[in-house]
Amino acid sequence: MVALGPVLGFLMGSALLSQWINIGHNEIPNGITTNDPRWIGRWWAGFLVSTSSLTILSFFLSTFPDKLPRDINQTEESIDVSQSTNSICALGQAATRRHTLPKITSPTQCTFLCRISKIKDIFTSVTDLLMNFTYLLIVLINSVESILVVSFTTFMVKYIESVFNLSSSLSSILTGSIVVPAAVLGTFTGGYLVRRFHMGILQCIKMILIACSISWFGLIALLFLKCRSTPIYQGDTYCSKSCHCSSHVYEPICYQEEITYLSPCHAGCTFVNGSDYSNCACLPIGRPVRSGSCQNICFTETFLFLSILFVVTFFQTLMATPQLIIILRSVQHELQSFGLGLENCIMKILAQIPAPILFGIIIDNQCLFWSQATCDRRGSCFIYNGERLPSTLFGTAIIIKAISFFLLIILLIVTIRRHKIPNDFSSRPPPHVRSTLPCQEQEDPLIVSTL
Repeated sequence: MVALGPVLGFLMGSALLSQWINIGHNEIPNGITTNDPRWIGRWWAGFLVSTSSLTILSFFLSTFPDKLPRDINQTEESIDVSQSTNSICALGQAATRRHTLPKITSPTQCTFLCRISKIKDIFTSVTDLLMNFTYLLIVLINSVESILVVSFTTFMVKYIESVFNLSSSLSSILTGSIVVPAAVLGTFTGGYLVRRFHMGILQCIKMILIACSISWFGLIALLFLKCRSTPIYQGDTYCSKSCHCSSHVYEPICYQEEITYLSPCHAGCTFVNGSDYSNCACLPIGRPVRSGSCQNICFTETFLFLSILFVVTFFQTLMATPQLIIILRSVQHELQSFGLGLENCIMKILAQIPAPILFGIIIDNQCLFWSQATCDRRGSCFIYNGERLPSTLFGTAIIIKAISFFLLIILLIVTIRRHKIPNDFSSRPPPHVRSTLPCQEQEDPLIVSTL
């Protein structure tokens, strides 16, 4: 069910982007098509649909009770025993963390001390988790991997549109049909492998290392996949300088499906007949010139790119379940929930918030022509450099992946050293001297009655 949301999101986004921005205007100005960079889809409608859906669902969620009712067949005695057992475990865990129970003289002091104790517990738990080297490393690895996931999810549609000369609606459909099934299959396969082979921390790290290596080589392969017949975008030329053409007006025309001029003015055209231009001073006489940008779609490179992207996404999400298992098994039982929350907070600070900003700057640096907003401000980008964008985007992704791989190697070495069996078995105490676990004593009715 979780994977159904992104699928519906990509399909809805593609359907809305294929519609003109205004409602009720069936006539699109100047004959602009969905393949034209000037096309503005109905982007705002998705926010209305999402907001309305969340509002309706939140109303139904508000009807649930604060606490779910207990089982009717459960007796009061079993409730008391379970509560006593939980109290014993809580006291034992607090003792291991060097907590002390102060003397209480009044109910007001009890409430105050409970609040102080909760605040101290938060800082103590954070310190315990950050001092756990295995937990710290796997959280950093998850944060680095999350940078790639967030950035690719955000900008992959724009990348496919710019590099492979596709429309925004078609790019959205292709991205959703490749990324979402690969992510679902990878997450399911990772969970199955962990359960099937009963993997521990060391086995999970090895599995993550293998998946990281394969996805790393996949990113290197994606670096070299782009259209070889990318159209050339032409601005001011020697013959169009006398026309004083504006560099912020984008009304492209295509010459022989090879060169796209920013406007008819840049090609020196003085006559238009529908979507055809003629009498262009900067072009040979008699050559056909049409309205719109050149579309040189390369099907082979696009198919290879999408196939490798499926493999990269599969192995990228294959690491999700092993990473979760490492977190849960590397911390104390009472800190597992808090550890997951702290990991989520660290990932948002280190990855999910700065990643779109970082990759947005990287992509904007490859813009060829900008629009002009009000007050001489720079607006949106008309055209991106399809030749340099792959090396810039995937080059950054490969460097980030190398950092993750380096952290995985450190985590593997640390884990192997901790799991290494010592050669001297004589230092182990005999079986009859070994102490029993505290949890075995918590079922003693005498201990429960004394508490």
